[in-house]
Amino acid sequence: MATTNGPARLTVAGIGGLDETTVEFERGVTVLTAGDAADRTTLLRSLVTALGSDEHSLARDADTDDSRVELSVGGERYARTFERSHGRVVASGDPYLDDSTAADRFAFLLGSNEARRAVANERDLREHVLCTVDTDAVRQEIADLRAERAELDDRVGELAALESERPSLRERRDELDATIERLEAELADRQATLDGIESAAVEADADAEEGPDTDANGSDADARQDRRRELNAALDDIEVELEAERESLDALDAEIHEIESELDSHPADPAAELDALTDELADSRTRKRRLDADITDVQRTLRFNERFLTSETSPVAAVSEAESENDESDGESDDGDSVVCWTCGTSVPEASIESTLDQLRTLRDDRREERAEIEDRIERLQERRSELESLRERRCDLETRREELRRERAERRGRVEDLEARCDDLESEISDLRRDAETAEPDGRAALLDAHREVNRVEFELERRREEHDTVVADLDSLEAELDRRADLEMRQDEIDDRIDDLRGRIEQLERTAVSEFNDRMADVLDALEHDRLARVWIERQSDDDARDSALPSRRFVLHIERRTDDGKTYEDIIDHLSASERELVGLVFALAGYSVHEVYDEVPFLVLDSLGAVDADYARKLIDYARTAADYLVAALPDPDARTLPESYRRVRVAD
Repeated sequence: MATTNGPARLTVAGIGGLDETTVEFERGVTVLTAGDAADRTTLLRSLVTALGSDEHSLARDADTDDSRVELSVGGERYARTFERSHGRVVASGDPYLDDSTAADRFAFLLGSNEARRAVANERDLREHVLCTVDTDAVRQEIADLRAERAELDDRVGELAALESERPSLRERRDELDATIERLEAELADRQATLDGIESAAVEADADAEEGPDTDANGSDADARQDRRRELNAALDDIEVELEAERESLDALDAEIHEIESELDSHPADPAAELDALTDELADSRTRKRRLDADITDVQRTLRFNERFLTSETSPVAAVSEAESENDESDGESDDGDSVVCWTCGTSVPEASIESTLDQLRTLRDDRREERAEIEDRIERLQERRSELESLRERRCDLETRREELRRERAERRGRVEDLEARCDDLESEISDLRRDAETAEPDGRAALLDAHREVNRVEFELERRREEHDTVVADLDSLEAELDRRADLEMRQDEIDDRIDDLRGRIEQLERTAVSEFNDRMADVLDALEHDRLARVWIERQSDDDARDSALPSRRFVLHIERRTDDGKTYEDIIDHLSASERELVGLVFALAGYSVHEVYDEVPFLVLDSLGAVDADYARKLIDYARTAADYLVAALPDPDARTLPESYRRVRVAD
């Protein structure tokens, strides 16, 4: 930011009724006087636009394609231009502020200022009080922690379910240990038997070497033995494949059963309800569009009327002045109690216009409430439609998956039947070979073949059980490791709970501190005003009934007003009971408190005051006296009679008629 030791210069061209105007602001107080009230307001809006505000609709007053505002302050120049593009006025350039959020609320105090209007319309002041307090980051951290907590809850629940599997895994491991031990003992016995038979066979072969048919008989026996080995090996492979196929069939049956159970629990196709929801959504959206249009029209009318009411002029007065040099009416009656209505051109009491504006505000608020209800209904309908569409998609996916599984099950059943047939064929052929061996070979040779087959069978079974044992042990180790993490997860849950409590406490403290500072500053402003009726203005934090069930309920920031009677007694009152002057004054008290609490003076060197006509001149003077020390440049727009009540030391700048 530039230093602000010297004067500041503002140039406005092609905005509102200002063709090209340059105004210089000295440090301290500058009072804009005389001229047309609309021109004074346009000048102030041009100033805050150059400072960075986009909230005062300056662009709509741009009269030419080269409309611009320029501000020179502290040796730096800041400019914004306005050009028409596709029927719209587009702003560009480099303003003083990159982010004018706080300044729009508490430094640029024009008649449409949101902080002032929030007080006058009894709105929740939370967003204004906390606009520079970083509670959003804290709330986001709480939301992230709650999401992590939910994930941890799910994981701990899964581990609790897994814990029930541990006893069965341990039992299966112990069973396999016993089975392996039994098979190892059986294999040792079978191997010993085979070794004994082989020794006997070797001796028998040595005794029979002198016989004439030894080679032929031995060759036939060896061929049969080799064939039986091949068949046994093939049978073992097929049995392994057959067992795998049967396990797959069991898994398929289980998955199909689960899908059918889920399908039974799902409702039928919700087409009728979906059609009804679609129709209701269309009707609700049509109603919302109509409400949006109504609210826009009412808001536009309100802004138009508020602008001219607060700037002490009217279009009718402006037109009359342009049409006739003899017409000296400026939109106000001589006594200041009536104005020229800019819809019919007649003189009406100002209170009547205020009453009409109040009715329009009530209508706008009613429409907004109805729109909020419609938006909630649309959201609920959309959620229900999404839910039904998800259910329909899930049912379709389940039915498709069931058909795929049924086809796969039929194919696997066919393979199982083929494998069972092959097993039968192999077992039949092995039996035939065994009978041939028993007939053609000596008893010792047949016994040797049987012993080999038994050893192979036990070895195969032992290998299978060892593999299953390794799988069960690995699953058990993995489960134990997961369960060991449960304590860490539960510890993290406690840490998250503690952290959320700390963050909630931090938000609570931030809110309390901000409210306390606002209340202190508003008390300072009221003390400076020495108001004879307004005894106290303060903010109270109240629970939001709509958010009591949420994890982090919000609080409404409600303004309270305490009045003083002639005999010095005080009582609490509401904003609606205050006069228009008092309402505007309370709004300015709140806004000036925010200017100090949020240290807006560190962001922007200007404090701008407009629409002070409704405030008693004496209180307007005291308000300016109080605020002048807070800003490098305080710029206030006042009509000549009110400006005369201010000290002569305040610099006057006369806006040309």
